Parts: sequence; structure tokens; C-alpha cells
Amino acid sequence: MENPKLTNDLVFSYLMTSQGSEEVVKSFINATFEDSGRPLTSSVSILSRFAPSSFNSGKLSILDVKAQSVNGQYFNIEMQTVNKNGFNNRILYYGSKLYSDQLTVGEDYALLNPVVSIVVAQFVMFPKLSGMHNVFTLVSEKNPQVVFSDQLQIHSIELTKGKNMSATEISSSLQNWVEFLNNGHLKSEAELTELITDPGLAMAVEKYNSLRQDPQLRELALAREKAERDRRAELSYARNEGLTEGLAKGRVAGRAEGRAEGLSEGLAKGLSEGRAKSLKDSIVNRFARRFPNGNVSELEQMLQSVSDEQTLNDIIDDIFDSSNEAELLEKIQQRLAN
Repeated sequence: MENPKLTNDLVFSYLMTSQGSEEVVKSFINATFEDSGRPLTSSVSILSRFAPSSFNSGKLSILDVKAQSVNGQYFNIEMQTVNKNGFNNRILYYGSKLYSDQLTVGEDYALLNPVVSIVVAQFVMFPKLSGMHNVFTLVSEKNPQVVFSDQLQIHSIELTKGKNMSATEISSSLQNWVEFLNNGHLKSEAELTELITDPGLAMAVEKYNSLRQDPQLRELALAREKAERDRRAELSYARNEGLTEGLAKGRVAGRAEGRAEGLSEGLAKGLSEGRAKSLKDSIVNRFARRFPNGNVSELEQMLQSVSDEQTLNDIIDDIFDSSNEAELLEKIQQRLAN
């Protein structure tokens, strides 16, 4: 029987924000803090709650878990499986928003509480950093010992690096959490029990076992994994189609130029045009399937002047991440305006 992965947005949300998950969140935060030598928290409250209905739309998005510790610290925990354009900026934006939203007009800035963002990524975020757990703060470039402010803190946990980590690279508590998130779906209940280091992780294991035995939640989680696989396959197909078409156009353009430079230039131009056209076709086809009654003509008109491949790839992501046509078209307009 196939089990949903722990990195699945529905599964992770269920573990972290369903009823009684406070100990789970506290365990994960403290494992992260222990590994970075920071004071542990004694209790947390969850500010965002699990709602199964929010996963029925087919929308694939970045998971966002919000919590607050007993001493006032705010936490923003994010799980992401794909490295989307602007992801790091998103982390900064939501961490800063959680910080600024604490005050109303006229209140004292001294009332602001620290915000800690913990990013769990299933891809390599920082190739130049060997460690799987890295911490970022506001410090002086000339002398990192001088701290500008300790109010904003970002932890990145790159699960891909964790698959090859040594036993001493990170603390045992965080190591068990990483093993749980990476491979929990492949383990039996007995094997999962061996990972338990504290009551919070024990609760996480219990919740996961409960979820994979719940037919409705399990099937909903697996359906979301299939949607993500389909999305990646479609992107790969569009890129391959663009490559094939681009090579053909490039050869024709190169022969027309009648020289080596023309072939090189023609290939480059043809490849770019071919990939852009295939991506546009993919966008239109996906839009028509996602919104059967949508205004395809308006979408095609918006795409006419777009040739940048990254923008087109981002629009494909927007189709998956938008719950209705109006939301999608607004996102596209914002991208084209930038």
C-alpha cells in the first residue's frame, strides 16, 4: 500500500496544525533551536489550523504554518518541494509581514516580538553551503559579531542534503526529524517508533499513522502528490517540445544565413522561440483543463508579447496555484507589469 510522503503539504499541515499539534510544533522548533545552540521554548500556540476543505480545490501551494511561543516569539514554518522563482523573497516577505503586523497605528516599536522563519526545502537552496541546517541573521558584513538586530531569524533545512549527512553533522533530535520527514512514508510503525526522541515527535508519529489509516485523508494526500507529478511532467514535456522545435527553426535560420555565425545565431533564436511557443501552448492547454469555462482568448492575448521563458514557467505554476480564473489572470497581469 502506497503511503503519502511527510513532505506532502496536506500531511505536513495535518501534523503541525491539527487538533493537539502544539507538542509536535514545539518538538520541531526545539530540535531546530538545539541544533543551532539557541534557547528552547517551553510551549507554543498554533495560529493557523488544519482545514481539509482547503486541500480539495486542487491548488498546489507553499505550506505556511504560524505559531507563537509562550515568551512571545512568532514562528513561520514553511514546507516547499519545488524551488520556485522568488521563493527566498517570499520567505522574507512573510517573515517581515508577521513582524510588522504585530503593531497597530501609534503603538510602541518596543512591543515587537522576534520572528523566526523555518524553511524546510526538498531541494538545495544554497549549493555553496555544505551544511543542511543554516541560520541567517542581521549582522555586520565587516564584523559578523556585531548584530544589527536579533528580531528576524531564518533557518533553512535542506532535506536533500540530509539524505547524505553524517551522524555528527546535526543534533540527534533534528536528525530524527529529518529522517522522519525524508523516509517516514517507507517505514513500518515499529521502525517509526525507533525515531522517537521526545513526546512531540511521538505525537507526530502517532498522527502520521492515524492519517495513513484514514481512507479519506490518505487518498486526498496521494491525489495531491499525483497532481504535483503531473505538473512537473507537463513542464518537462513543454521544455522538450520547445527544444525540438527550436532546433528545427535554428537549422532553417542558420542555412538561410549561409555561414557558421548564422547557424549559431539561428539556433539560439530558434531554440528560444520554440521553447516560448511550447510553453505558451502548455499554458493555454492547462488553462482550458483547469477552467473549462475560462476566457482562453483573453489569456492568449495576454501571452502574445511574452517571450521570457522564466515568466512563462512561473505562469504555469500560477495555474496550479490559483483557485479561480480571476485570481490567475490577476497574477499574470502583475507578472507582466513588473
